[in-house]
Amino acid sequence: MKTLASWAPAPNLTVTAIESGDPDWIVTVDSRDAEQDRDRASCPVCGIQSSSRHSSYIRTLRDLSAQGRRVNIQARLTRWRCRNDQCDRRIFAGRLPTLATPFARRTARLAGIVRLFGHSVGGRPSERLMARLGMPVSDTTILRSVKECVGAQPTRGVVRVAGIDEWAWRKGMTFGTVIVDLERRQVVELLADRSAGTAAHWFKKHPEIEVVSRDRAGLYADAARQGAPQARQVADRFHLLKNFQETVERQLGRFEAPIRASAVQFEGDLDTLEQPAIERSNGCSDTVAHERLLRRGRAAARKAMFDDIRALYEAGSPVTEIARKLGLGPRRVYRWVRRIDLPEPSAMEPKVCTPAYFGVPGAPLGRGIDQSPASGSRISVIEATPARLATWRASSLRGAAAALPQEKRVKGLRWTRKPRRRHTCEAWTR
Repeated sequence: MKTLASWAPAPNLTVTAIESGDPDWIVTVDSRDAEQDRDRASCPVCGIQSSSRHSSYIRTLRDLSAQGRRVNIQARLTRWRCRNDQCDRRIFAGRLPTLATPFARRTARLAGIVRLFGHSVGGRPSERLMARLGMPVSDTTILRSVKECVGAQPTRGVVRVAGIDEWAWRKGMTFGTVIVDLERRQVVELLADRSAGTAAHWFKKHPEIEVVSRDRAGLYADAARQGAPQARQVADRFHLLKNFQETVERQLGRFEAPIRASAVQFEGDLDTLEQPAIERSNGCSDTVAHERLLRRGRAAARKAMFDDIRALYEAGSPVTEIARKLGLGPRRVYRWVRRIDLPEPSAMEPKVCTPAYFGVPGAPLGRGIDQSPASGSRISVIEATPARLATWRASSLRGAAAALPQEKRVKGLRWTRKPRRRHTCEAWTR
């Protein structure tokens, strides 16, 4: 059973009465005996102590729930007169810093629970959960307390280790950039977009940054190189583990061939490497340009591997030894040693549904519009499209007719439609 001391919401408070109301518990406390000096109190404006009592009043506060029911605290406080003529405050009330902040309607421990739920699950979910626990608070009050807590935080210090990554203003639609102080584990800035120029502009305003933790993409690498050249760039642990996990899943899933060593050997620090220039022709996006760069890299690695095979073969090494040294299959090595030049990658043969299958020149039909000369070529290609379509269709019909068996191709056969018999009332009565 709860005693009067266990019902006290803060130390040094005297509980005078406990009443069980219809929906709530009502706890009455007297703070006049809990003040450090009963005969005087300090003015919150000028700080001068006053011993002149004015009156007393009851302050109502909402506290933590008990047995699933709300608890209201009624604290009797003293009003004092400020005797300082230079002070703007004439009458002030006694403060209870251990119980609640000035002008608050909830106790300090209940306000802490509200902020904790607001940070964890948000506004409306916190409202439903707090009502279920017997401490009803609106969602707007929860969000306002979270914002007030963030605004009351001290000013941010110097950022030495900054983590940068992208985040979504709207999932899958609009992306921004988040910058985090990794030493204090606090969000420092939210940028409107995820461009290298915006991030570099922010880095230039903070020359004290020593380490930049980022993902393995080249966007934020360029931003750190332009805005903070003095900082050292490192890859964060999350992206390293994520890339490692994806690689292990691909290998264990047997979806890809075994990993081979990179054909390009890098020396020195990753921060000092020069990024290869990406050609952006015809206004292509960064993704398309990156795919072109990867395709050129794979072609260069394939050419280097072919040269190594030819060099080892001409030196007198057998096929099995070449395959063992380079980590390739014997069939592939045997096929390549019989060639003088590098074979082209195998391409899929054209299907019947494509114009290239019938030998129509210029297939597909839309190719060549943007690459043609500027003087009237765009209109000429568009006007020639119907003729090319007619040629393709005629070729497809001839090919389909040639594929039919001979016994089904009967000349002079004419199909006639049999007239439909109409049922009358006389036919039904027979």
